Amino acid sequence: MSALQYREDIYDLIGYMVSSAKELVIDPKLYGPFRLVDAVSRLIGVLEKEGAADEFMLSLRDFIDEGKFSVMTDEAQFYSFLDELVVKMASFIRDGGGAGS
Repeated sequence: MSALQYREDIYDLIGYMVSSAKELVIDPKLYGPFRLVDAVSRLIGVLEKEGAADEFMLSLRDFIDEGKFSVMTDEAQFYSFLDELVVKMASFIRDGGGAGS
């Protein structure tokens, strides 16, 4: 990826996060967690284009993209998705996956 494309992708993500922050003032309560996990998915996408995403990140993004829209249809399922996401991340870090990977 060119430096210009990388910079554009980063500013797109920053724009998404800033506009999300503003919208959260009026959005339903569950949109906050949705927007945060969506931002993680987008960040991993940027890192993937840069060649900096590892297999765990890619699998995490797939998991997020499969579960994040449950917020629209099943609140309990969305809570369960968030719980599982946190466990996946904590287990990875606990097992040393984040250290020097």
